[in-house]
Amino acid sequence: MTRLASYANRGQDLEDMIETTNQIYIQQGRLLVQKIPTPVKVLNTNQKTGKVTGFYEKKSTVDYIGIFQGKGIAFDAKQTSVDTRFDLSNVKDHQYLFLSSWVASGGIGFLVVYFSSLDEFYYLPYDLLDEYWQNKLKGGRKSIPYEEIARKKYRIKSQQVPVDYLSVVERSVKKGE
Repeated sequence: MTRLASYANRGQDLEDMIETTNQIYIQQGRLLVQKIPTPVKVLNTNQKTGKVTGFYEKKSTVDYIGIFQGKGIAFDAKQTSVDTRFDLSNVKDHQYLFLSSWVASGGIGFLVVYFSSLDEFYYLPYDLLDEYWQNKLKGGRKSIPYEEIARKKYRIKSQQVPVDYLSVVERSVKKGE
């Protein structure tokens, strides 16, 4: 059975797994990270049905921002059912630009990518994302091959937490990647 097989809305459940992971990291004193809500402008709330009508006020940043070992950390969680590549269309322009500025300012930026058909989680460092993003802008491929992401050093395993991305971040920081 896959980690997410029992869930109906897999995209939301990836975020739930990361939220659970983040709460454990906070309790362990390893990381302070918070989910950043998307700014929404509420236009109307129907008192009878509870239905809310509104729209996204502006483009947000990435899903998660925090502090790790005195450095800013920012990342987004992405899921794909394609098992041969990660399509760059999964990353919105404003998310890429935010990560670019974040890393340029000395922060740690990355994506957590879940290949759902393979039930595999990976850490996608900003530098690798940037390499393919820049290539895309020059007319190159619009995806990152699975083999580029699916390296042993980027693999996220479930240890004491559902999605132990921090273990990969710690190794990468120590190696200066």
